[in-house]
Amino acid sequence: MIEYTPFHDTVILRLNVPPVNALSFALLDELLAGVRRAVGDPRVRSIVITGGPECFSAGVDLALFREIGTAEQAVHVSQVFQAAFQEIEDSPKPVIAALAGHVVGGGLELAMACHFRVAAASTRFSMPEVRLGINPGAGGTQRLPRLVGLDAALDMLIGGQSIDAEQAMSLGLIDAMSRPDELAAVVAGGGLCRSESEALAPPHAAADRLPGSGEDRGFGLILRTSRRAEKIRDAAANRRAFARAEELVAAARREVIAPGRILQAIKIGIDESFEAGLRSERLAFSECIATRAAQNKIYVFCAGRQAGKDPEATGPRHAASSTSERIAHAGVLGMGTMGAGIAQALLAAGISVTACDENPDALDRALQRLRVSLDGRVRQGLLTAAQADQMIRRLRVTTDCQALADAQAVIEAVIESAPVKRVCLARLEELCSADTLIATNTSTLNLDLLAADMRCPERLVGMHFFHPAQHMPLVEIVRRETTPAPVTAAAVRLARFLGKTTVLVRNREGFLVNRLFVPYLKEAFWLLEEGAEPAVIDQSMVDFGFAMGPLVLIDMSGLDILGMTDAVLREVYPGHGPLSVIVSRLVERGCLGQKTGAGVYRYEAGDRTPLASTVCREIIEEARGEAGEVAGGSGGAMRGAGIVDRLMLRMVAEAFRVVEEGVADRPSDVDVAMVLGTGLADFRGGVLKYACDVGADRVWDQLQRLAGVYGERYAPCGLLRAAAADHHAMGRLLGLTQRAGPFV
Repeated sequence: MIEYTPFHDTVILRLNVPPVNALSFALLDELLAGVRRAVGDPRVRSIVITGGPECFSAGVDLALFREIGTAEQAVHVSQVFQAAFQEIEDSPKPVIAALAGHVVGGGLELAMACHFRVAAASTRFSMPEVRLGINPGAGGTQRLPRLVGLDAALDMLIGGQSIDAEQAMSLGLIDAMSRPDELAAVVAGGGLCRSESEALAPPHAAADRLPGSGEDRGFGLILRTSRRAEKIRDAAANRRAFARAEELVAAARREVIAPGRILQAIKIGIDESFEAGLRSERLAFSECIATRAAQNKIYVFCAGRQAGKDPEATGPRHAASSTSERIAHAGVLGMGTMGAGIAQALLAAGISVTACDENPDALDRALQRLRVSLDGRVRQGLLTAAQADQMIRRLRVTTDCQALADAQAVIEAVIESAPVKRVCLARLEELCSADTLIATNTSTLNLDLLAADMRCPERLVGMHFFHPAQHMPLVEIVRRETTPAPVTAAAVRLARFLGKTTVLVRNREGFLVNRLFVPYLKEAFWLLEEGAEPAVIDQSMVDFGFAMGPLVLIDMSGLDILGMTDAVLREVYPGHGPLSVIVSRLVERGCLGQKTGAGVYRYEAGDRTPLASTVCREIIEEARGEAGEVAGGSGGAMRGAGIVDRLMLRMVAEAFRVVEEGVADRPSDVDVAMVLGTGLADFRGGVLKYACDVGADRVWDQLQRLAGVYGERYAPCGLLRAAAADHHAMGRLLGLTQRAGPFV
């Protein structure tokens, strides 16, 4: 795990735990043993700690966090890492961190405990623990403000921002930069230190002069981060920074306590002492990791890293197929909203794109949308104008599908019509070479139906992007029974090259996300019939953790789309039940949502703010009058908790069926897909994790009751019955470690 390499009068300690040098107790033991050996060797004058060219360290192994079962264990984990890094900082010989690639979380905490930090120009630094609902537990809340100042530290610790090497240099996080291939050797040889002596010389007030510290090699002063104070001395500046941070804390979800605990630990470290700050950090870590929000965030993160992994899909590359290589040129057939978004995602990844649509107006609109989107990203500082121009230059638009013949991959994104898609896919097969990846972006339709006119239907794979495709992080990879492993692998690689998370799903109508989410959306309209108000339904689900309410979401995507999708699903899953008449009557009145200026809500021109609609109100009241009193319904009295239960339990019932049918490779893939594909907050853990948190036995009882009132759509399946009968079944199903006390 630790490579110990003498180099002249320096020892290089290299972290070697592929793929990301995750920190563990065992790694710490070896690292400290290496430091102690070097300190005890009179021939050694300095120590270099380095990692790999792509990653110095991605931080603490999350498996260690998932094994924590008590507050005492959490404090112990934090204390072990704090003590280890303090021993490194206390070394009488200079310790230099030679950094490249990603320096993340605990990896950055290790680097900050070193006396000097040198980085490759491409290095990126981040403290993303807050995104997992926890705080840094190895001294990060104390050392980072002392190195970069409060403002930048708060942005990284509470805002979760990352910085590049140039920013790190200007802030004082690193002392110098070097070429990646020369990092360790240059530092060990002393050349860097001599050439950058001004950058490395710290203020005398913040340094320790120690005997034998290597003055002749440019390390006359060993700078201990814990003793630095020059960047946190200005009381007025601190007050301003803390006031800004308190606004960030106030804006955070109440379920996620990490931002507030991080701020508290920083304050204590500044107002009292470094040691007091470490104690506060340990306590904060034990409190944060005990919360359900943190456990769910960690669960989703770990499940996301497993999602899409398949022995067939990620095995050796298929040597005979060009799709096993990096795709430089892709085609998109159909330039509606989804096609344009997919094209932008491909362009952003550096891929040249040929975009084809038989309608010239559609191409013009798509090009205009792309320019508007890129201009917005330039204004936000996410792209330079030159980068945006390069993306536009890599795009070719045409009405002649013959232009797609040379593409290494073609994604079909025409309208969601089986006959139209079937013709298009057969045409693509004729045009493209035998090793071109042919994918369909269908959101619902069975691939067997779409491939019916292809000579080699096994070539077809589903790549279901989510709207807006250029931003949404999920792609469902849909496999038919006869899809060869290399074809699936090629689709997975392409999606991942675009920066997407993939989930592998079986070829059944609706696949995974829509199979669960369409019933959820439909149920919102049944709640309207029962007397719940649109704004109350939407706000209840936003309060629960969705990015937007179901009715606003339907207005955004289109009520006509909901009707067409439901028709496909109900043909295969009759137990889903009918769609409320509210939807069909709104469609009949031309109220399709935002695209027509009215749906469940009405919208002013150029403004997406939902406003009360008198037309929708009339239709709702009419439907309520026709339906009469719904048995078991709570009418207008239905509020937050009741609405959340109805809508979440509808998805829970479907999620267990999906797992029982083997649609998803892993049960945890269901949760990853629902978090990344629907805007459900990760602190809720997903649909199955929600059922786990509520308790499978309680969920079973609730669904039995709801099925008695509303029928088959709520009926629990056999898998849920088995989970309800076994207290540990849900933990096994989701791959959870059983914990005691508050860590359930």
